[in-house]
Amino acid sequence: MKAVYFNTRGGPEALVYGSVTMPEAGGGEIVVRVRAAAVTPTELLWAPTWTTRAGKPRPFPIIPGHEFSGEVHALGSGVNDVAVGDAVFGLNDWFDDGAQAEFCVARSADVAPKPTSIDHVTAAVVPISALTAWQGLVERAKLTRGERVLVQGRPVTSGSSRFRSRTGSART
Repeated sequence: MKAVYFNTRGGPEALVYGSVTMPEAGGGEIVVRVRAAAVTPTELLWAPTWTTRAGKPRPFPIIPGHEFSGEVHALGSGVNDVAVGDAVFGLNDWFDDGAQAEFCVARSADVAPKPTSIDHVTAAVVPISALTAWQGLVERAKLTRGERVLVQGRPVTSGSSRFRSRTGSART
């Protein structure tokens, strides 16, 4: 399969386009046919881009970009919450290869059905903003069922403020 990847540590100038090994789904994972993928601007500065969970250097090639949208291509063992052909969007593991490729692997628990009202490009940029909103409301603010949230500011100030309002209203 084709991918954008690193063969050496560096910035955008070190990216290469070429052939890499097709990923395979493990238990609880799916292979996604990527239709759109996003790269978080600071991703190249994060430890998981370059190191394993144990802190050792990751082997090259390293495929960046962990937000994606596409269709389920294959299922790993134990996956029964999505089916081949389902349109999904989500995140994949920061310590593994990302989605700047024709195919990527993700845990089935880390994807959601792609809304039919948005295209793949739009869906691919949602996951980090939505996760940021969720973390702010649920993990930091400890929002619980029945509580209300006032989100001040224009909805165009950031992607996460848009999702805070949606996430907050869904949790009340």
